[in-house]
Amino acid sequence: MRYLPKVALCAFMLAMSSVALAGDQADEHAAEQAIQSVVAGFAKSWNLPGMPGFGDLFTEDADFVVITGRWLKGRDEIVKLHRDVLADLYQGSQFFVDATTIRFLRSDIAVVHSAWRVMYTKDGKELQRTTLAVLILAKAQGQWRIAAVHNTLTGGPGWSFADSKWIDRSVPTDSHAADHRATP
Repeated sequence: MRYLPKVALCAFMLAMSSVALAGDQADEHAAEQAIQSVVAGFAKSWNLPGMPGFGDLFTEDADFVVITGRWLKGRDEIVKLHRDVLADLYQGSQFFVDATTIRFLRSDIAVVHSAWRVMYTKDGKELQRTTLAVLILAKAQGQWRIAAVHNTLTGGPGWSFADSKWIDRSVPTDSHAADHRATP
């Protein structure tokens, strides 16, 4: 009989930890759904004239490295470049999200790998480009937003961007960037 209170306490603690674990799993599932919605929102906005809501997907100070290696800094620059590209090269294109994986670094920071595909027409020919984007999403004030993207071309035209007007040929001048390039 003297072990009964200890057994009851252990059973109670086990039950409470199971409830907490179920709550954590529900929170993670809700976060995954919210993040999937942000990624889907990227495609939805791309596919609508004027890209409504595109800027709302990003933090104000977001970074975005596009498939040509150009590094965009800040929401305004990200939105402007994408609107310019959609008015030119990708005019009338369709954007698809083919696969997405999510890994939480913390409850408010996630790394997302997403396979993207763009179908577009150039010189009367239907073309497709595929990319793998790595996104960092942050949750602030109850909303998940994209804080950084690095988008890498994985297939289709443009493996060589030597003549592309979308390349930023400026060289970073801060010593950190220069030191990083010099590392083998």
